[in-house]
Amino acid sequence: MSDIHGNLPALEAVLDDLEDEKPDEVWCGGDIGWGGGWATECIARVRKEGWTAIKGNTDVWITGDPQTLDSEAARSNHRAIAAAHAIGEADAEWLINLPLGHSGPGSILLVHGTPSSPFEAPQPDAPAAAFTVYEDQAGIVVYGHVHRAFVRRLADGTLVANSGSVGAPKDGVDACYLVVDRGGPDLVLRHRRVPYDRAAAIDKAHSLEGPLRDVFLENLGAG
Repeated sequence: MSDIHGNLPALEAVLDDLEDEKPDEVWCGGDIGWGGGWATECIARVRKEGWTAIKGNTDVWITGDPQTLDSEAARSNHRAIAAAHAIGEADAEWLINLPLGHSGPGSILLVHGTPSSPFEAPQPDAPAAAFTVYEDQAGIVVYGHVHRAFVRRLADGTLVANSGSVGAPKDGVDACYLVVDRGGPDLVLRHRRVPYDRAAAIDKAHSLEGPLRDVFLENLGAG
């Protein structure tokens, strides 16, 4: 799963769905707290579950570091949003120290954006050249960042999949995550779409003040 974005009702719905799926492992592809009304709670839940987790671009931003943003206006705005999340020092340290990727058995690699950066990634309809960064990395490369679930096979045979977004999907309103099923030598990739209490999330967003309110509403498609 990836891109929870501080949406606790969506995360809890996915957790309930995982009770039925009963995966052997759960991997978290980053962007855990930024842009939602429950940043601290979502980070705490991921840490409590002990899942394998990697670093997303907003896991950097939420600590107050606006790297990759060029204009001072944008940097100032992001610092204000980061401050509004009010995460603790221990959570900030944990996020900063997360790795950029994780490899598992069966030649599967999880990254947030690309293998070299969590700040950029191709959209599903991007030209083939945009996906060459994933070639020769693993048999299956899974990434997040763009909040759109898809599977695409590259020219060299690499299978690239986007997990979709738990808390801020851009291809629907339900929380989304990816299941990788192994049956002997074969792997089957399935996206799970999970309804959640979106109204509660929208109500929470409206209760916020300042720039975080608008970011959360935009993430929910209700801005």
